[in-house]
Amino acid sequence: MAERSPAFVRSGTFRFLVVALGLAAVVAVGFLINDAVAPSIGDHQDILGRLANLQALRHSGNVYVPFGSEAFTYPPGAILLFWPILWVSVNVLTVSWTLLSLAALVVTLAVLINRFLLWDRWLSVGLACWMTALTALVFPPILEGLTWGQTGTLLLALVVLDFLIVRGSPKGVLVGLATAFKIYPGLFIVAWLLRREWRAAFTALATAGATTALAWLLWPRSASTFFTKELFGGHELGHFASHAAVTASSSFSAMFMRPPFHVGLLNDYGTFGACAIVMIVGLWSSHRLWSHGRELSAMVVLLIASAIGAPLAWDHYFSFAPLLLFVPLEIGVRNPLSRVALASAVVMLVPWFRFRRPTASSWWSSCYAFIGRNALLFVSLVMLVTPLLVSSDPARSHGRRAGARTRPHTRGAPVVHATERDDQRASP
Repeated sequence: MAERSPAFVRSGTFRFLVVALGLAAVVAVGFLINDAVAPSIGDHQDILGRLANLQALRHSGNVYVPFGSEAFTYPPGAILLFWPILWVSVNVLTVSWTLLSLAALVVTLAVLINRFLLWDRWLSVGLACWMTALTALVFPPILEGLTWGQTGTLLLALVVLDFLIVRGSPKGVLVGLATAFKIYPGLFIVAWLLRREWRAAFTALATAGATTALAWLLWPRSASTFFTKELFGGHELGHFASHAAVTASSSFSAMFMRPPFHVGLLNDYGTFGACAIVMIVGLWSSHRLWSHGRELSAMVVLLIASAIGAPLAWDHYFSFAPLLLFVPLEIGVRNPLSRVALASAVVMLVPWFRFRRPTASSWWSSCYAFIGRNALLFVSLVMLVTPLLVSSDPARSHGRRAGARTRPHTRGAPVVHATERDDQRASP
């Protein structure tokens, strides 16, 4: 890029302005969402609920009691993630969490932009800032997560960094932390095991285990309650089976608990079975993409499977939506999976939460409620099965950067050769 770009683009002043103005845009969008948008959507109820949970933990020693509205549904390791919010003034907590979530999205997009679009890291960061400011406003899954005070972009950044950037012995630490904070990223550990990337998988397992053990040591009543009552006792599944969760959830199992099906159609075993089917298909599809050198697409498929394969999938579980735009840059726009990814990204631009509750008992309202409740699920299912039906072999891809900047060869992994441009860039 440096040789072909105009002189002003290569200047330090231009880079500084792009990054500085981009950061200013992110901060401005953060304050806009915090002050003007959040009160009409989520009003920061989740992050304020976590604050209330931790304050109750200080007095009762059990973060899972009471387990009702705004209950703490995370594993005990997540207490370590949320504990620092006790050190922040309530007056600045919501805007601080919003800016932190936006910063995590900047990191994620900067990694992908640097990988597929720009060689210059500072310009990648600047463009990532502008893209974050835009996507935070136009993608409802991201906007909803920000207005409720959720963790979607934080967990996404951990997974993307670990899967695409971290190499060597530290690989697996970030996914392990994400799994300790939220169980569903554990699907990425299973993917590593299938790939025979033993070190990364065992590092992630050890990290998740150590984080959970530390939380158990610090808050034993909370940890024992989570495993004996919430997880294996069925309280958490019962919480997810409430009317609001069934109506708004985009998980595969939730589809069978609303019209034209009914609540109670699936018992606990049926719910786990439906979740297992989705995750198995996702692992199979992801492994096929990875075996063809499609590392990003394989990761996106795993993100989708971990979302709709969970017993509950709120809209903010789809905070990975902007990553769909990068799939064509890896496998080429002519590949059917690229077209499905772009179509899915368009579908995720729609605020489906506004169309899930019919205003009247009529055929028309029932139809648009059915579409609104299942749109994210249906496009996600198509994303999962498409790699199993079409080829994503690099030799058949027409992408401009297909095959570039792929992972180094590891034991048990297929050999993927770097492009000539990568060789030139790596040479002194």
